[in-house]
Order: sequence, then structure tokens, then C-alpha cells
Amino acid sequence: MRIARTFRLALAAAAVIPTLAGAQASNAPRTFNDSWFWGIKGGSTMFTTGANGDSKVNAATVGAEWVVTRTRAAVYLSVEQAFFDNTAGVFDASSAGSVRSVSISDLRRYNAGVYFFPIKHNTFHPYAGLGLAINVIQNAEPQGTYSSAASQDSVFSAVNDQSSKVSAVFTLGAQAQVASRISVFVQGSSMPTRRNFLINGAANTFVVEGGLRFNLLGAIEKLQ
Repeated sequence: MRIARTFRLALAAAAVIPTLAGAQASNAPRTFNDSWFWGIKGGSTMFTTGANGDSKVNAATVGAEWVVTRTRAAVYLSVEQAFFDNTAGVFDASSAGSVRSVSISDLRRYNAGVYFFPIKHNTFHPYAGLGLAINVIQNAEPQGTYSSAASQDSVFSAVNDQSSKVSAVFTLGAQAQVASRISVFVQGSSMPTRRNFLINGAANTFVVEGGLRFNLLGAIEKLQ
């Protein structure tokens, strides 16, 4: 997907900037405001799938992110991957119960959005976030045989269409500074994913994460 490739390029560029501006990343203490954070995280992605929409999945998840703060808000980009193997289902009138089983594995999520920090504190920052995510099933393979070429084409088209979905993301979290340039954070997010998506057994997909954010640079105007 073109949008997914754009996210990957943006995150790659963000990873290179600390090297290009290494002289800025001294051991001097940094404040939270007007800073660029690079983060690593892990957690769990929870959703319901299955050919009958009744299989609950709790998938291990890892990711990386880039956060640029102001005083009361921040913009962020991130990418995560959840690891699992399960079964989903798509409509197929030629199959028993009109459902074709589909073997699915691994979910990659590309995110962009805004965090809002309602409480100002030197080291502790609760936040709420609103953004968009591109969710992409990494592998999806229909199972079984087909009664006709038209049936096969219909199933493969449905699987292709339902292997990715753009969703709104709602996030609540908190970040706490534990060293001059290191903060820990925990957050939970929810995405509506029921319609036209292979992990569609429940109304929402939930992601719980924790990790480290490294305050490496001041905001970009301070580099000029």
C-alpha cells in the first residue's frame, strides 16, 4: 500500500535524524516541552476473529514510534506488529454455511495522530490521543476447494479487500520521566474494526502497550 510505504519512509527518516544531529544530544538535562522523542514499546493486541467470529486473540506486539512535543500537545508516528496465527471467515455462497475459512497471521499497524496533555507537570504527563491507523493483515490464505472459477475469484477478491482497514484510534496513557533523557510510558488504545475486516468478530480492537521514550533532540526550530 502506498500510504503504508509513506509511513515506513517517515519513520526511517525520523530514525536517521539523531545521527545527523548527534552534537545536539549531549548529557545535559532536557525538558518535556519542544522535544523529539524516539520510542520503543511492547504489549498486546486484543481482538476477536474466527470463521464464526468467536475466537478471542491476545497477540504479542512490538513497535517503534516518534513523538514531537509542545507544551500541551504532541504529534506522533508509530508502527507496530502483532504476532498471531488464527482463522477468519469471508462470505462464500458455495461453502457450507456461506462462510469460507481464511488462515490469517500477523497484523501490522501504522499510526499518525495527536496526543493532548491536559495536566502540566515537570516529570509526569497523562495524555489522551486521537489519530488514524492503517491496519494490514500480513498473511491471509483462503482454505478449501472451489466449485467454480467465479467462486474462487469472488473469495480472493473479498480476502484482498478485507485484509486492510483504516480506523480511528482513541488513546489514553501516561508518561513519566525517569532520567534526564529517558521516560517510561504506558497506554491503551481502541479502534473500531468490525466492518469489512478479517478480524471482525467484535466491535473494537484494543492495544495495551508500555515502553521507553528517549528525548534526544530539541524541537526542529531550535536546530536552526
